[in-house]
Amino acid sequence: MTTYSSRCLAQSDLDFIPLEDLRPTQLAVGMRAIDAKRDKLRSVLASPKRTKAYLQRRPLPVVLGPGGHCYLIDKHHLSLALIHSGVEKARVDIIDDLSHMEPTAFWRTMEAEGRAYLFNEEGERVRATRLPRALSSLRADPYRDLAWAAREAGLFKKVSVPFSEFRWAAFFRARIDAQVVTSDFARALRMARQLAKTRAASSLPGYLH
Repeated sequence: MTTYSSRCLAQSDLDFIPLEDLRPTQLAVGMRAIDAKRDKLRSVLASPKRTKAYLQRRPLPVVLGPGGHCYLIDKHHLSLALIHSGVEKARVDIIDDLSHMEPTAFWRTMEAEGRAYLFNEEGERVRATRLPRALSSLRADPYRDLAWAAREAGLFKKVSVPFSEFRWAAFFRARIDAQVVTSDFARALRMARQLAKTRAASSLPGYLH
């Protein structure tokens, strides 16, 4: 078994580590999406035995980074839904060990490999130093929720392209007023339905029309 010199794994129990020890690689999430995941998880999390079995089958992918920290590279919404549901620990799967790198080289590599999304909840690019240090500090992005709702409605398909829903969120952000998204989500989704069919959306991952 490989032994890692990692701060976040120091307290691990068969790779079950505190969720709050995981460091995000993005700044924002969709809160509607998180609430929906919580609803789906409710029956599973009602039983400690089923909870552990569920977490065993769905390890969270992490990369070891500078300082021995564990950086979550996917499943931020699931992780935060677990936290909001009172789950304290989850199983992790170490995808890569880049703990030997200096921070600048680390983040350059993470972005180049599609493992980090350095844009805030307003779609503005930020430095990696602006990333929150805990999942509970992730910010709400209503456009990320709109992209999630659009995918759930079948307006585009789920694909394995990194941060694909963020790309759809950016597309909608440029075309739908923020006040519509925050005050009349149903209307925003109707607008998204039309926009998802346009040629302008054809280069986005999961495009269907």
